Amino acid sequence: MLDSRYKGLLALHGCVIIVTLPLLFFTLAVIGVRFGRLEFELINFPLYLMGVLASCAIFFNFYPILGPSVSVRDRARVFQVTNLQTFVLVLILFTIIFATKDKAISRVFIGTYLVCVYAALFLLNMFLPGMLSGYVLKGKNTRACLVVGTTKTCGSISDWLRSKQAIGLNIIGLLNYEEKNPQPIDIPVLGDVSRLRETIQAKEVNQIILLETRHSKEWVKEILDAAEEEGCQILIFNPWAEYFDYPLISVKDGPHTFFTLREEPLESPLNRAMKRVFDLAIALPVVVFIMPVLLLVVWLCQRKQSPGPIFYKQIRRGYNRREFVLYKFRTMHVRKVNDEARQASKGDPRIYPFGAFLRKTSLDEVPQFLNVLKGEMSVVGPRPHLPEHDKIFSRDVRIYPQRHFVKPGLTGLAQCKGFRGEITDVDLLRKRVHYDLEYINEWSLWMDFEIMFKTARIVFDPPETAY
Repeated sequence: MLDSRYKGLLALHGCVIIVTLPLLFFTLAVIGVRFGRLEFELINFPLYLMGVLASCAIFFNFYPILGPSVSVRDRARVFQVTNLQTFVLVLILFTIIFATKDKAISRVFIGTYLVCVYAALFLLNMFLPGMLSGYVLKGKNTRACLVVGTTKTCGSISDWLRSKQAIGLNIIGLLNYEEKNPQPIDIPVLGDVSRLRETIQAKEVNQIILLETRHSKEWVKEILDAAEEEGCQILIFNPWAEYFDYPLISVKDGPHTFFTLREEPLESPLNRAMKRVFDLAIALPVVVFIMPVLLLVVWLCQRKQSPGPIFYKQIRRGYNRREFVLYKFRTMHVRKVNDEARQASKGDPRIYPFGAFLRKTSLDEVPQFLNVLKGEMSVVGPRPHLPEHDKIFSRDVRIYPQRHFVKPGLTGLAQCKGFRGEITDVDLLRKRVHYDLEYINEWSLWMDFEIMFKTARIVFDPPETAY
C-alpha cells in the first residue's frame, strides 16, 4: 500500500514535469519572438520538443530518489535529482544542435531555457510531491490505521508513523498486549489486543500495522484472520532491525525474501559498464596527452634533486582484497625497503622539494591512470592502502574491510570531504570509512562527476592535510 502510493505520487509528479518543460520551451520562444529576439521560422519546434519529451521520459528513472521527500523535504535529494535531470536535458539538446548542425537556434535562448528549467525543476522536486500528496491522498483516500504491538516498539517508530500522515495514513491508536510496564507514547493506547475486532468496527479501521509476532504462529494467524474478515489491509513490521546497527533492505528472490544491510548499486552489470566507460573517458586523454609532458618535467626535477627511478611502485589491495601494483611518481628519496609502510608526515625529511609540490597538488597520483586503464582501479572510489595498513585499520574499525566491495579510486568522497593525508587517530579513520561506505551505498554516475569537480578544485587549493 505504502509503496504503491509513493510510486503513484511520483508518477503524477513526472506527468506534471512532462507538461511543464515543453510548455516552458514554447512560452520562452513566444516571449523571444514578442521582443524581437527570435523568429519562429528559425526554431525546429518538433525536433526540440521531442528532445525535451525524451528527457522527461528518462527523468522517471530518477524519481525513486525523491521518495522520502514526499514526507519530509530532503534538499540534498532534491539537488541530486535536479542535477541529474538538467544534465540529461543539456546532453540531449546539445546533441540535437551538433547532430543537425543547427546554427539558426539562439544560444542565448537555449541558455535561458536551461536556467529556467533548472529553477522550475528544483521548485517542482522540492514542493510538488508534498502538494500532490495533500491533494490526492486526503479526505476519502485517507486510511484509518491501527497499530498492534507494544508501546516500546511503537515508540521506536513514532517519527515514521507521524511522517506517513503525508501520504494519507491516519494513526488512530495502539492496541497493546500483556505489557507490564508500558512506556509513554504520543499516540492513544486504545486497550488490549483482545479488543481488536471491536476497535476495527468502532473506529472504522481499514489498515493495521502489526509490530509484534510474539513468536507465535497461532497468535499472528488470529490477527491476520481478523484483518481479512473485517476488510483491513495489513502491514507487518520487521522486528529484526533492532538487532542491527543498519537499516535492513529486503531482497525478493523467487518465493523467498532475504535481508541485506546495504544497497550496492555497483553490483549491477549496467552500472559497472557505465562506470568503466566513465573511467576510460577520463583516463585515456590523461595518459595520452598529459602524462608524457608531466613525465618529462618530473624526470628532469628528479635528476637534479633526487636521482633514482621516476616511478614509485607499491603493493596495494583493491576489489575483493586482490593485490595489485600501484604506480606513483616518486616523491621521496630512495629509501630502505622496510621503511615503506611508514606514513608520510608533515615536514617529512624523506620528501625532496619538487616531490613536496607533487604531493600537495596530487600530481604524484597521475600515473595511477595506468592502473585505471588496466582495470585495477577506478577514477573515483575508496583510496587503496598498503596490506599492512589494511590489517591495522581493520582491527581499529570493524567495518573497514567493506571498502573492498568496489574498485579503489584515485580520489573519493572522503577526500572531497577533507579527509586525506596521514591517518593520525581512529576517529579520523572512522570518518573516512563512513564516507567510503556512503559512496559505495549511494553510488551514481552523477556522484562521480561531482567528486571529480570537487577534486579538481582541491588540486588548485590543497587542504592543510596535503603533504
